[in-house]
Amino acid sequence: MKKGKGVLTVLALLTGMAQAHPVDEVVQGAYLTLAPGAVQLELDLTPGPLVAGPFITALDPNADGRVTVNEARAYAVSVLRQSTLTIDGKAAGWTVDRVDVPSLESLKVGSDTLKIYATARRPDRAGAATLSYQNRYQPANSQWMANVFLLPGAGWTYRVSGQQHSNDGRQLTVTYVAART
Repeated sequence: MKKGKGVLTVLALLTGMAQAHPVDEVVQGAYLTLAPGAVQLELDLTPGPLVAGPFITALDPNADGRVTVNEARAYAVSVLRQSTLTIDGKAAGWTVDRVDVPSLESLKVGSDTLKIYATARRPDRAGAATLSYQNRYQPANSQWMANVFLLPGAGWTYRVSGQQHSNDGRQLTVTYVAART
């Protein structure tokens, strides 16, 4: 039994399986920031090397080895269409602000992260509110996480009064209180 474990460990090390980043998954981190009149999103996508091929094909559809601004934006729009944001039960649509695309080589080996920045408008009003985010984007096996941050300003402050994450990390629901300063 011990010999079998040792062989598996050696094989994992030789094949690169002992990396901190999963080689057969896309790690997705959604960072939502509650700001005056908006929810800002930074969605980080890091493909492992075993799933990078289809990820890159979707990002570089003409397969010329370069990702143009238009290709990056189209990819971001496609990804964001697979997520939902609601404020007090009302849908809020994302507008892509920018997309940071690392080299395709670094994406192929799982050593870098594509970042999508987007904004959803929302009305500011004093009192309690609920924000709910769900990420349904799954280009391959994935690990999801979502977190919320607060950015007070323009005479507004925010306080999180509760939050709930789904077991798989795809969904985040936050109750918060907005107040005028």
